[in-house]
Amino acid sequence: MTDSRPQVSALDARDDLLAIVAAWPQLVARLVPGGGKALTGMPRGGEASGVPIDVYVSDLMREIEDQARFYGQVIDDEVEPEHGCDGKCVADWFAAAAQTPGLPVPTGWDCPQRRDPITTSTMPTLLEQVARHVGHFAADEREALDLADMAHDFRERVTMTLDPRVAPGYLGPCPAKDCLGMLVVKGSSTSALCPECGERTAIDDQWKYLVAQLDDRLMTVPEIVVALKMLDCPASESTVRRWIARGDLVEAVKVEGGMGLYPLADAKALAEKRTVRVEVAA
Repeated sequence: MTDSRPQVSALDARDDLLAIVAAWPQLVARLVPGGGKALTGMPRGGEASGVPIDVYVSDLMREIEDQARFYGQVIDDEVEPEHGCDGKCVADWFAAAAQTPGLPVPTGWDCPQRRDPITTSTMPTLLEQVARHVGHFAADEREALDLADMAHDFRERVTMTLDPRVAPGYLGPCPAKDCLGMLVVKGSSTSALCPECGERTAIDDQWKYLVAQLDDRLMTVPEIVVALKMLDCPASESTVRRWIARGDLVEAVKVEGGMGLYPLADAKALAEKRTVRVEVAA
């Protein structure tokens, strides 16, 4: 039986990217309350509305745009332009060859109306054109899975951004020694109170704790999701579980009740892979 996983992954990526395209106007509206946005989703230069942009939304949109430009460049380099004349240039050559025996076959059809696969640098149309050509990556299983992971993760983050009710409110494990409590942040608070030991921890201190524990820290899947967000390389829970299902993230310790522990350092390396790819392309 033929393994269709790359094809399925490419189709999943297409659907996720098109969902982001559909949500782009909402991201633009969320970027600067009250207007003052350019068509690209970035504020117009020279405008002083007095309202600061939402940095998280701005960074998310920039990440998505960077990935769109990376994949757009790959597609533009590797995908042949389409004929814009419905094959007329080919038919004209055959007609000429019938009148001129031995007419050389052209190495490339000089169609006067060639259409490149990527025709714009403007978001979100650029992302839509990338989505329409994701099948180009289906031939390579790893490329297809990486693209699917990236698209799925961005869609999850866009969803959480536009509907904060679905975002988790916990900050990971309590840093107090021998405490098994989970820190939860409420509202706009800058600290969290551990329900187990009663120790209050500032969010900034929690981030420093996670960084210090990175090399040997083992976490559950929900804890990893929160830790990655705090380490500025976010990935959704479903993305982390896909890493596990594929064997990219391996369980280190089995815990009673079925919730295993996984190395945070390994998860962080997987989450950073997309960023490295974009930097190399630039």
